[in-house]
Amino acid sequence: MRALINAFIVHVTLNVLVFLKGWHTFDKKKWARILLVIIFGIEFTIYTLGFIFYRNIPENIVQLIRVMGTSWMLFLLYSGGLWLIIDLFYILVKRAQKKSWQFQRQTQKYKIISFTIPILIVSGIMAFGHYKFLNPVVQELNVSVNKPAEGIDSVRIAVIGDLHLGWMINRDHTKRFVDLIMSQEPDLILFVGDILDSHIDPILEQNMEKELERLSATLGVYSCTGNHEYRYDAEEKIKLLNDAGITMLRDSAVLIDSAFYVVGREDKVVLDRKSTKDLLKDQRVDMSKPVIVLNHTPDNLSEESDAGVDIALYGHTHHGQAFPGNIATEIVFEVAHGYKKKDNTHVYVTSGIGLVGPQYRIGTVSEIAMITVTFSR
Repeated sequence: MRALINAFIVHVTLNVLVFLKGWHTFDKKKWARILLVIIFGIEFTIYTLGFIFYRNIPENIVQLIRVMGTSWMLFLLYSGGLWLIIDLFYILVKRAQKKSWQFQRQTQKYKIISFTIPILIVSGIMAFGHYKFLNPVVQELNVSVNKPAEGIDSVRIAVIGDLHLGWMINRDHTKRFVDLIMSQEPDLILFVGDILDSHIDPILEQNMEKELERLSATLGVYSCTGNHEYRYDAEEKIKLLNDAGITMLRDSAVLIDSAFYVVGREDKVVLDRKSTKDLLKDQRVDMSKPVIVLNHTPDNLSEESDAGVDIALYGHTHHGQAFPGNIATEIVFEVAHGYKKKDNTHVYVTSGIGLVGPQYRIGTVSEIAMITVTFSR
């Protein structure tokens, strides 16, 4: 609840600041001020009603309000940032010219231009960000493991994270994602958690599991759990994924074709989950064979590398999803997105293919990773 209140406070603050900026800009344009009142009034009313009565409103409507509110907040953040830069530049120029920098002295033409240009720029950025979400990229990566895999020289693995299927990532999105994955003709499909978002209701209502059932690969389809699998109806959601043909590895390991292991860790929200070393020991994993570990959150890469894992795959970060979130995740995580060789372990953190909240990729990408693993002979 505290997070919701904080978000509401930020939302209100941004609305007030930007509204006042527009009010000052159009001090001689009555029609423009009326339009500002209408736009901000409608948005604020809808968002406030959603905030107060979200428990009594259908979940799909609440999700639309969330997307509207977060998109609007993103728009205000970007626009507000540009207006701040423009105003600071204006002040510096006027001070250098030893002239008054009082905003009241700005010409009407200057105020309208400096107000409008950031809106156009941000609108373009957000439109492109939405396009990037709708058009995921395929990241190709080749790695070599210095262990033999009996009878297999190489394997082509599709690595997918953070689909977040639900109200906002609907069946149409799911179909496109599955089509993209299957078009890569992978030998093995590995998810790194958060396949489903929060509630199971939209999955069942839209029969989204039918799209997941189309996923197939010669060596199988596997996933670890993510934190969103444990948000509401956890066991029901995990059963649905298993029934759809995605084998959920919950602190368990599977030997693939007698050649290599895929190990799935429980998400860290499971407080008694096993350490990687204990999991490998308990599952009697033969470390002379290649070992791939799926672990949703990349907050301790050393746990996998110290355990002697050959490949460690992660998700969760979304790489911040939208700027400056990408910068924040780079600070928080050792690897926020992409590849790193840590000791003898190949690490890949996917930025994910789906999203939470507003459907924009700004400074980041929606992706699947196609990793070709070559084993020693």
